[in-house]
Amino acid sequence: MMADASMFDAHTTDGSSTEGRVHDLGGRSGFGPIPVDDDVLFHADWERRAFAVTQFAQRAAGFNTDAFRHGIEREDPEVYLSAPYFEKWIRNAERMLVEGGVLAPDEVAAKMTGGAGTGEARRTTDATAPVGRGALRSVDDSPQFTVGEQVRVRPDHRSPGHTRLPNYVRGHVGTVELVNAGWIYPDTHAHGAGEQPTWVYAVRFASIDLWPDADRRGERHSVLVDLFEPYLEQP
Repeated sequence: MMADASMFDAHTTDGSSTEGRVHDLGGRSGFGPIPVDDDVLFHADWERRAFAVTQFAQRAAGFNTDAFRHGIEREDPEVYLSAPYFEKWIRNAERMLVEGGVLAPDEVAAKMTGGAGTGEARRTTDATAPVGRGALRSVDDSPQFTVGEQVRVRPDHRSPGHTRLPNYVRGHVGTVELVNAGWIYPDTHAHGAGEQPTWVYAVRFASIDLWPDADRRGERHSVLVDLFEPYLEQP
């Protein structure tokens, strides 16, 4: 059976559900093969313009990268699954400008027809602007886990809306292959709760643990996933 938008609820924002988030497609079946026929970033001029407009909108609205990603994650499931990549970007540019108080909610639609918006521009988001460059940060505490150690992905990890924890590894046990470095913690950074930098680990999982039928299909291999320390616990 092919997957469709009815399987998902893109508007879950309190962390109470992880199964239905439309953007969390890792490990899911039913979507068919991924066509890769080139290595071109932009396939049309409008995509270049969408990229530029979105970069401007993000800065004007005061959204950091994690808040920007969370905006796309809140897209309607049908649109998320059907819209081209950069269409989701340009739709999010409008969302950021409205939530950031730069434009009134009806202003974009009104201007497209030559009119003027009648609403009030008002900031309604907890998003904050980035501080400094990049996402690499120092961490005061020593890493909780070491290379070669087994760890379990917390099955009950919750976030206020945005997380970089793939649902398909929740509850599974893997082995730490690498302690990457300290990075901004996206689960807090996306929601105005600060950078709270933490360690990131490359964790190796056996494919047959993640997908039991992989052994039957002769598809044994390892899967490496970068995971933030709060996502992990002792087995």
